[in-house]
Amino acid sequence: MTVDTAVFVHAHPDDEAIFTGGTMMALAEAGVGVTLVFATGGELGGDDPQMASIRRTETEWSAGVLGVTDVRWLGFRDSGMTLPPRAGSPQEGTDQSAEGFANQNVASAAAALGRVLDDVGAGCVVGYDEVGIYGHPDHVAVHRVAHAAATLVGCPTVYEATVDREYLHFVESHLVEEAHHSVDLGLVNSMLGTPSVEIDLTVEVAAQLARKRAAMAAHSSQVPAHSSAMRLARADFGDVYGLEWYRRSGPRSLLDGLSSARAGW
Repeated sequence: MTVDTAVFVHAHPDDEAIFTGGTMMALAEAGVGVTLVFATGGELGGDDPQMASIRRTETEWSAGVLGVTDVRWLGFRDSGMTLPPRAGSPQEGTDQSAEGFANQNVASAAAALGRVLDDVGAGCVVGYDEVGIYGHPDHVAVHRVAHAAATLVGCPTVYEATVDREYLHFVESHLVEEAHHSVDLGLVNSMLGTPSVEIDLTVEVAAQLARKRAAMAAHSSQVPAHSSAMRLARADFGDVYGLEWYRRSGPRSLLDGLSSARAGW
C-alpha cells in the first residue's frame, strides 16, 4: 500500500467536475492515484424517478473524461435543499431531511469513508470548506465527514475545495453563485466560499480546461447545454472555471506538488 493516492469526496455527481475536475486530471497526469467518492447519488437533482440511474451514467461519462477509473459510492441519500419537494414530484410526501446524508451520524459516515481511505492508502483527502462552498447541507456534511474520516485513519492532510469569493466578483457568473442564490437554504453563516487571504492553494487548470468543460457537460441533467456555464465563450469559461481553490489542514501534500499550484491568488 502507498500514500500516493488523493481521495476526492463529493456530495453529488457533477460537483467533481465543477469544483475539482482540473485538479484531478492534473494529478492523474502527474502519476498520482485519484479515487473519486460520492456521498450520495444525487437522487433529488430532478423530477425523473430514474434520476439516480441517470446521474450514475453521467458520472461514468464524466469520470472517463477526467481519466478517473476508481469511483466509489458511499450510498447515502441526497438531502435536497431542505425545502419541501414540489407538488407532483416523485419526492412529494417523503421525509427527505431525515433520510438525507446531511442528517446521518457523522461517526458512521466517517467510518464508511475511512474504509475507502484505508483501502487505497490515501495520502490526502479532499472535501469542502466549512460552509460546503455555498451552504448546501450535503456539502457541509462532506466537510465534517472528510475531517472525521481523516482523523479516524490517520490521514494527515485534508484539502477543502472552495471558491475565491472575491475573485468571482470580477468574472462572469459561476454556477456556484447561481446555486447559492437560487433558494433560501435557511442556514446560518452560508456565505459563499472563502476570502482570498484565507485560501492556501490555487490550482491553474488551463491545460485541462477543454476536458473539464466536457466533464461538466457530461452531467447534462444538471448542467444542460442552455446553462450559463455551457453558453460561455471559451475565454470567459477559462476566466470562471480555469482556477480551482483549496484550503489545507495539515502538512503540504499531493495537491501542493502540482506544477501549476501556487499559494493563494
